[in-house]
Amino acid sequence: KVREETEEVFRAVAGDGDPVEEMGDLLFAAVNVARFVHTDPEQAIQNATDKFIRRFARVEQAAKDAGKSLVDMSLAEMDALWDKVKAKEYEAAQHE
Repeated sequence: KVREETEEVFRAVAGDGDPVEEMGDLLFAAVNVARFVHTDPEQAIQNATDKFIRRFARVEQAAKDAGKSLVDMSLAEMDALWDKVKAKEYEAAQHE
């Protein structure tokens, strides 16, 4: 159902439907998946939010260390920093 709702979001964004309604349906489907796998959806989103905040702070620091500002960087440059931060976190977790 999540895949189906994701496609409906893309169609709505392209002009075929209401993006707000379709986004709500997608979120509802994701919550149902969480329930199905016995996961607290509120805790899952809190964990994801905390991880995003931590990574974004590291991206900002990496940009600063490189003498750059995120405001002046392209999306591709920011994505590259994001990928480096994510890879470093993965490596660190493997050594724990």
